[in-house]
Amino acid sequence: KIELGSRAVLLASGFPPAWILGTVGLSVAKILENMEIGHNILHGQWDWMRDPKIHSTTWEWDMASPAEQWKHSHNELHHTYTNVIGKDNDLGYGIMRVDEDQPWQPFHLGQPLWSFINACFFEYGIAAYDLELGAVIAKKQTGDPEFRARGKAVLRKIGKQVLKDYVVHPLLSGPNAAATLTANFTANVVRNLWSNSVI
Repeated sequence: KIELGSRAVLLASGFPPAWILGTVGLSVAKILENMEIGHNILHGQWDWMRDPKIHSTTWEWDMASPAEQWKHSHNELHHTYTNVIGKDNDLGYGIMRVDEDQPWQPFHLGQPLWSFINACFFEYGIAAYDLELGAVIAKKQTGDPEFRARGKAVLRKIGKQVLKDYVVHPLLSGPNAAATLTANFTANVVRNLWSNSVI
């Protein structure tokens, strides 16, 4: 309801108060959907209720990473090997050194910059992380059929997200399309920053 209300307000996003109200509402809706609802659903927390709307096998969230891939990297790998270097990719996401037992490399001097960029576009960083993109490239396994299938699934999901937030909803705003596009972009960045800071 918060998302629908915010998107309705953003139809008049050329009017600055409507842009602010709609953007704040959409940001809150995306944060709640991602961190409070989606995360719990994809953990299977409410599967016992057998409600297909909130079941881990049917839920697809407002993120660049497909739910199935996130469940594998988060539920199976992260929660099995929490903070185990070389097994838990959540430990620095492959781009940051966050533990003194991780080997230091000159690349880590840019860590504040990588961290900031990753925070702004966190959903795409998570999609790359769920694909284990860094390891696949390092091992030169980009031709692997399983990786290609997972990569196509991520690109399809990103395409749907981009179409929804940056084409369909702005076009529905008619003359306010550009303002709605910036509102959607801002809400996504706010959600990404929030998710990154919590995680």
